[in-house]
Amino acid sequence: MTSSAERPTADIRTVGGVVVARLLDKRVLGVRAATLFDEVLGPIGGSLGDGTLVLDFSPVTFFGSESFGRLTALAAALTRRGGRLVVCHLTAGLKEAFRVTRLDTTFDVVEDLVDALGSDRPTDAP
Repeated sequence: MTSSAERPTADIRTVGGVVVARLLDKRVLGVRAATLFDEVLGPIGGSLGDGTLVLDFSPVTFFGSESFGRLTALAAALTRRGGRLVVCHLTAGLKEAFRVTRLDTTFDVVEDLVDALGSDRPTDAP
């Protein structure tokens, strides 16, 4: 049997030049969150340059408070390099948490992957 530490934390693929990371855990917190951000998403963000990283939250029902901090740091690192972070497939509860924490103003929060891939354009475009 595979331990939770050995299971992947995200499924990474490229769709039309956009990196899409589908989170695989229902609960993103603790050691698994550290692994996700430090070993998976951080290096992707560091190598992405001015591209777009989409985080697909499809299976996620809980996102720990430390994960919000790590997500904000990832968004800031991408922005410094001219890149963008887009989040999709949030549950109603997570949408509300993003709204209350104002993270929905820090990066794009869209309904689904189709919208996320369609949002790969400069934010100041007409």
